[in-house]
Amino acid sequence: MTPRISIVLPCYNAATYLQETLDSLSRQTWRDFECIAIDDGSGDATRTILQAHAAQDPRFTIISRENRGLISTLNEGIAAARGEWIARMDADDIAHAERLEMQLAHVEQTGADICGCWIRFFGDRRGEWHLPSDDDAIRAHLIFNVALAHPTVLARTSLLKVHPYDPVNEFAEDYGLWCELALSGAKFANVPQVLLDYRTHAGQISQTRARAMRATGQRVRARYIPAYLPEELKPVAARLIELAEPARLLTEDEFCWLAVLLLRLKAWQPQCASAFGTIWLDALQRTPQAGLRLALLTARLARAFPLPKSEGRRYLRQLARCIAGPRIGGWLKGLR
Repeated sequence: MTPRISIVLPCYNAATYLQETLDSLSRQTWRDFECIAIDDGSGDATRTILQAHAAQDPRFTIISRENRGLISTLNEGIAAARGEWIARMDADDIAHAERLEMQLAHVEQTGADICGCWIRFFGDRRGEWHLPSDDDAIRAHLIFNVALAHPTVLARTSLLKVHPYDPVNEFAEDYGLWCELALSGAKFANVPQVLLDYRTHAGQISQTRARAMRATGQRVRARYIPAYLPEELKPVAARLIELAEPARLLTEDEFCWLAVLLLRLKAWQPQCASAFGTIWLDALQRTPQAGLRLALLTARLARAFPLPKSEGRRYLRQLARCIAGPRIGGWLKGLR
């Protein structure tokens, strides 16, 4: 019998945390699934753990072969999927028991083609990541960065078979795929609830990978932003691509330019206001300068683009830095 959902689980040297991940999948309240777990040439006990779990839960299918990398592994899992929906999962995260059931109900309610959810960080980092929940806001958020947490995604299998992960987007394969799907007309959603615990630990992203991720992200933005913007804003596309890069430091004038553009985007699509709450706060954090001008603009942006509750403390820290000015703000930063 064909399962409703196919979980694609790439595994590479994942033995340390893998059993917790597998157990969280076997505990799902939505029982009608298959899990395609691919051992991507691991050198540890990953294969042994997968095989032992599959012996206990026949819904798990194990593929083990030489190392080919994440993108190739994801596409192999998509090609093998039999379900109507594909659910992504990483080998060191923990899915809440109701994750699949709630996401499936959400796509049926909203008509979405791709659905993520909020996540809770644990391990080396704490906190939650609250992403925009509706289609318009997610599309707007993609101007700057990913708008779905990759290991939380539930997507139509037919869509991913037509639009597989592109090897050219290595290290930002999810961002490239979401932008491609957005431009193809796919509909997005996020369940506004934490349904996955995302493990953070040392060594997840090396400096080399971080640089490659930045470069790939910029190439994706260079394709997406000009296609997304309305005609009257297309002349500023090149400047927006430059300033939208999440690791780029901004001058005070650049932050002000970006703030004005966000307000223009809101005037164009008022329903997208929720997309830019964390975006302008991230931009403020990328602006080393401080002072009354930034403090006043920050207060205006907080009214125009409400922040998720999870960002309350960060907002207060940034506002205090701006009010205190550069000298005291730098001292406070060093104290933290």
